[in-house]
Amino acid sequence: MNILYLCADAGIPVLGRKGAAVHVRELIGAFARAGHRVTLAAATLTKSPADEPARVRARVIHAPSEAAATLATAALKDFNERLGSENSLPGELRRILYNEALYRNLKRRFLHHRPGFIYERASLYATAGVRLAAKLKVPHIVELNAPLAVEQTAYRATGFGALAAQAEQWTLTHADAVVVVSSALAQHAKSLGVPARSIHVMPNGVNPELFFPAQQERGLQAASGSPAGGARRFPPQSPAARGSGLKPALRPQRGAGPVLGFVGGLRPWHGVDVLPELLARLQRRHRNVRLVIAGDGPLKTTLRREFARRGLAKHVTFAGLLEHEAIPPVIRRFDIALAPYPRHGHDAYFSPLKLFEYMACGVAVVAARQGQITELVRHGKTGWLYPPGNLRALAAACERLLGDETLRQRLGSAAAKLVREEFTWDKNAARVVALARKLRA
Repeated sequence: MNILYLCADAGIPVLGRKGAAVHVRELIGAFARAGHRVTLAAATLTKSPADEPARVRARVIHAPSEAAATLATAALKDFNERLGSENSLPGELRRILYNEALYRNLKRRFLHHRPGFIYERASLYATAGVRLAAKLKVPHIVELNAPLAVEQTAYRATGFGALAAQAEQWTLTHADAVVVVSSALAQHAKSLGVPARSIHVMPNGVNPELFFPAQQERGLQAASGSPAGGARRFPPQSPAARGSGLKPALRPQRGAGPVLGFVGGLRPWHGVDVLPELLARLQRRHRNVRLVIAGDGPLKTTLRREFARRGLAKHVTFAGLLEHEAIPPVIRRFDIALAPYPRHGHDAYFSPLKLFEYMACGVAVVAARQGQITELVRHGKTGWLYPPGNLRALAAACERLLGDETLRQRLGSAAAKLVREEFTWDKNAARVVALARKLRA
């Protein structure tokens, strides 16, 4: 089947390294593995022209903003600077104008070459997909990863909060189906008037050819070096197929201590601000414990400074922002993987991609007990949970696992089995295609 995948969010460089971009590419890859042809239409390809674009198994249409919209946005920015004002009007106007231009662009391209269905990642003011599907008379499936208008108001300045909420409601209620990544988002969609029968919960997943336990990695390495004719080969583009590719600071060291790890954006809502105090507490009993942080974000400088102030800098490795295919071997070096989300002032609606990837690699996870995390991590069975925002409980959980290697291995093995059996991109893609066929029928 021919699939048109829309990503109108300029903040998601679909060929870049953000988690949202990984989500886009991995689902497209799953569609392609199932034999479908995908066209990806996106506002932004990479964060910077200098960035090396990631591969995606799709025909790519780069649909940037039109010149007139760019000029209007720039004029509003200049106006704000002249007045010394700070607001989100330039960005919101850009999004509104962009969707009009995107609709015209795609209508021209696909009017006589209709896709089997349109799959769209929801974004603020994204109305083009609904209009295009109606024009082409094809099913339209919207994927919702956050309550967009609520999130905009909570984390970013907004000038048109009511209008953004109205646009979100209009898009979701006009879509043929809404795919949400968590139960909390299903409730949000219902509150906007989306019929329950049109809502489908599909949590994030992993590509099991990339994310698998260390034991499997060792088996693959042995097989690849074997002269036997039936030796198993590495999957295409697998980091193990090219060697670990790890920086020297990330490679396992003889006699080195246990490793705690975090992968993701260094932002307040990921809870990374607790890491310096956490490491300081653990150092009292585990002098050789190390912390590896893979990711980037606005809190990186603050974290570095705080680790240095506490005399912990030599125990911390900042791996930086890694290509997605370089992340699995890093995770496999962790003894404990952290998801230290703070307590939020709203329902925890997110589906943490890092959590699925940690678990798929067979690493024991310590995670905040909230939202979808509690549906995925069974305390003492597939991971270890603690009350969000409770640093003492987080440290105690890490102490418990640092002192019991057998428990760590048991939790990691159970977690890997769960994710491999239930949470893969291929399963999600199959469900989406089955849904689209039902809608077409």
